[in-house]
Amino acid sequence: MNPLIADLAFSRPGFDLRLAIRTPATGITALIGPSGGGKTTLLRLLAGLERPQAGHIRHGERIWFDSARRIDLAPGRRRLGFLFQQAALFPHLSVAGNIAYGLPSGADREREVARWLARLQLAGFAARRPDSLSGGQRQRVALARALAPRPSVLLLDEPFSAVDPDLRQSLRLAFLELMLEQPTPTLLVTHDLDDVRQLADWVGVVIDGGLRQFGPMAEVFARPVDAEVARILGWPNLLQVDHWEGDVAHGGWGWVRVAARPEGPRAEVIAIRPDGLRLGDALGLEIEITRVIALADDRTLLGRLPDHTAIQIRLDSRTPTPRPGSRTRLGIPHAAIIPLPGRATDAAATHCNPCSL
Repeated sequence: MNPLIADLAFSRPGFDLRLAIRTPATGITALIGPSGGGKTTLLRLLAGLERPQAGHIRHGERIWFDSARRIDLAPGRRRLGFLFQQAALFPHLSVAGNIAYGLPSGADREREVARWLARLQLAGFAARRPDSLSGGQRQRVALARALAPRPSVLLLDEPFSAVDPDLRQSLRLAFLELMLEQPTPTLLVTHDLDDVRQLADWVGVVIDGGLRQFGPMAEVFARPVDAEVARILGWPNLLQVDHWEGDVAHGGWGWVRVAARPEGPRAEVIAIRPDGLRLGDALGLEIEITRVIALADDRTLLGRLPDHTAIQIRLDSRTPTPRPGSRTRLGIPHAAIIPLPGRATDAAATHCNPCSL
C-alpha cells in the first residue's frame, strides 16, 4: 500500500482551496472542519469529479493528476471507492446488481457478490431495489459496492450522517471490521466527533480551504494548534485572555498560572481540559454550578465563572456532587491548561506539514 500525496490549488467564486496533504499508506484519515471549509471539495478533486487549477495528485508511483504535465486520469482509472452521504445507489438495479456494478465479469463475480451480501447481512435482500430498503440497509449496500472492487483508496463523505443515530454505531462497527479484513487507505469526511474518535487513526483539520493541523488522532485532540481548531475538536473550556503578567493569564473570569509563559505574543486563549479539576480549592476560580448531568458512572458539571463564561467539569468518583446553584472555587492544575493563539499562526502551520508524516 502507498500514501496518497496531493498539493492542490482550486478556486470558484467566493472560495479558494490551497492545500497539501500526504495521507498515510495505512489506516483511516478523518477530515474535520466547519461546513464550507473544503473537505468535500478535496474529496471530489482527489476523485477526479472536479479539476484543480494547479497542482498534482499521486498514489504511490501512479500520477492521477499533474497540471504541469497535463495528466488528468478519469475517475474510473484512479481505482478508488467513493461513498457519499446519500447512498447514491442505482435505482434501476437490485441490491446484488449494485454490488456487482464495479466488479469484472467472470465466474467469480457472482461468488464475490454473495460474499459481500453475507458479510453485510444483506443476503435476504439481493433481489430488492434500493427504494424498498431502510437508510441503514442502503448505506451497507453502498459500502459493499465501494469495497467490492478492492479499490486502492477509499473516499467517504459523511457516510453515517444520513441514518438514525441508533444505527450509526452498528455501521461504524461493521465498517471497522471490514477495514481490518481488507485494509484500504481511507479518507473520511465527517462532522461527527464520535466518527473521528472511534474510526480515525489520523486527523486533518480543514479550515478556509487549508489544512490547519494534521497528525495522529490522539495527538491532534490533545494538542490543538489554535483556539479555532480546539473548538472544532470539541474542547469545551476556552477562556479569553485579556493580558499576561509573567506566567499568569488574566481575564474577566479571574486568573490562572500556567506552567510557563507561552512563546510568542499571541496566546489569546487558554484551553482547559475538563478532567482533573478540583472543587473547593481556596485559591481557585470562583464558580457557580448551574447544572449536574449524571449518566451511569459519568458525572459532568456545568458552571459559570464571574464574567458568565461557561465551563464544564468532569468529576472523578471520589468527589462529592455539588448542588445546582451552589458556589465554590475551582482549582486548575498546570497540566490541564494549554495556552493557544486565537487563530492560525505561522508556527501553527508547522504542525500540519504533510511531509512530516
